[in-house]
Amino acid sequence: MKRWSYITILSLLICLSCKKDDGLPADIPACIKQNIEAAKQDTYGISDVTEYEYQGKIVYALTPSTLIADASTPIYDQTCKQICSVGGFGGPAINQCNGENFFQKAIKKRVIWTR
Repeated sequence: MKRWSYITILSLLICLSCKKDDGLPADIPACIKQNIEAAKQDTYGISDVTEYEYQGKIVYALTPSTLIADASTPIYDQTCKQICSVGGFGGPAINQCNGENFFQKAIKKRVIWTR
């Protein structure tokens, strides 16, 4: 009887100590995770989040949903500061980010999340 009590208590502790996994990499900034969680609830939000190396830093592109015509893509650094916004209505000049063409210079590392 005592043995079953210990097993029951141990099983309960294991179940309660587990936390829900959001499926996102642990090493991405909190603001990026917050944007993804918000996008899951919003059809018109972002459609994907991609990590790039750009100008020697890790940055995140939050691509807008295709339901928004000619929307630009905000680019955030690891401190959650928006460093630029690329694409959208306006042609190739809109791809400039800190003096360089983002899409020509950025190195894609991984897709963090996609709708």
